[in-house]
Amino acid sequence: MCVFRYCVVFFITFQYILCKNITGQPCNEDGITGICKSIFQCPYALNLVKVDEKKPPTCGFDSDGVKVVCCPSQNLLYRTGTFKEYFKGSNDGVIRSSDLTCRYEGKQPLLCCKNTPDLPEAPEPKQCPPLPKPKLAKTETKYQQFAWRKCVNYQRYFNKCISADEYTSSFERINTCGIDTNSSQFRIYGGIPALPREFPHMAVVGCHNAIYTDDVDIIWVGGGSLISERFILTAAHVIAENRHGRVRYALLGTLNKTDTRSGILYNVVRAIPHKLYEKGEKHHDIALLELNERVKFNEFIRPACLPLTTSDVVNERIIAGWGETGEDVKGSEVLLRATIWENEDLCGQKFDRSYYQPDTMICASGSVASLSRDTCKGDSGGPLMALFKNLSCSYSIEGIVSYGPRCGKNVGVYTRVSLFLDWIIENVWPYEWKTYKELTD
Repeated sequence: MCVFRYCVVFFITFQYILCKNITGQPCNEDGITGICKSIFQCPYALNLVKVDEKKPPTCGFDSDGVKVVCCPSQNLLYRTGTFKEYFKGSNDGVIRSSDLTCRYEGKQPLLCCKNTPDLPEAPEPKQCPPLPKPKLAKTETKYQQFAWRKCVNYQRYFNKCISADEYTSSFERINTCGIDTNSSQFRIYGGIPALPREFPHMAVVGCHNAIYTDDVDIIWVGGGSLISERFILTAAHVIAENRHGRVRYALLGTLNKTDTRSGILYNVVRAIPHKLYEKGEKHHDIALLELNERVKFNEFIRPACLPLTTSDVVNERIIAGWGETGEDVKGSEVLLRATIWENEDLCGQKFDRSYYQPDTMICASGSVASLSRDTCKGDSGGPLMALFKNLSCSYSIEGIVSYGPRCGKNVGVYTRVSLFLDWIIENVWPYEWKTYKELTD
């Protein structure tokens, strides 16, 4: 009897010491790496229990019988892979949808939230030197006028206003443009790495990897172009015909798509293919992706401009992407760029008229010293760009990578974006466009 009493006392004492010691210890439970904390000190765990109705990863119990959970470190929320089951690639642990129904997708909780209006961005100080306001060579429609106003306003993100003197209230502008305007070199098949800030509008879009791995939970399926605070322009076939399911993610502000921490990862809450696009067809291959939150612009992330007239841009066309660098070659991890030219006759010779229609598509190719430049699988949805003549450091998205022959075969076909200018503006800026039209009628 006495021995039994000592055993009970020893067991309780040992259990108390063991439970006391686990609090504050590093943990790795159910794939979650963090620190053992009381459940009441871990908002992440409380959210799982109260909102998502899921069991949090558990370290044990404290001396009072309160559950001790493995609480993830806050500074790791932007990583992908570590918190695979709960976080995926989202910024706050939740993937958002456009409707109001809360549900699960497998083990992944989906919390659906109402769209909230964006707060207007703070204006520059009144003492800032005015930005250039160049005129268009030719303006034919109100849609072009609206698009040009947007484009001119985007100058403030590379032509930045800063304090000129800490002792006075004077300001000056500094140019943070990353475009090498002195280089006309051919530079993604046969392309060369892009420079930092050279293509701040470039986006890479991806799907959830259904196959469990320790380090890869996003499969990148195509490219796109940031054109506003919330929308990315891409190809319809990227969202309708990729074999990995719904496009969920967009990564901005990085040259290396495997290092998500060097950029900013957004959730895609809505995909809008053109209403006339049909799966398997080549026509109307254009779509918009809406992001879960407003993008904060800077010299590394800012929108490209929508196309106006050919007389407003230079003749060279530029392509950029993370796609395959050659036939049967794995996609590039770093952003590549190449210079090409439009060539309508070449596509007329290579493609049947039922596939290639010059009024809605652009044909482009590039070759020098027996080296050809075009786009490959994985570049789909990326931009065909041109620099403006009278607006520095600004690209016009002339086309969207649509289709073509095998990599390096000297020609690619792009959706002609100018034909869809009205559709883009009405979907991206519906309220602004309505107000603008009323004021200018």
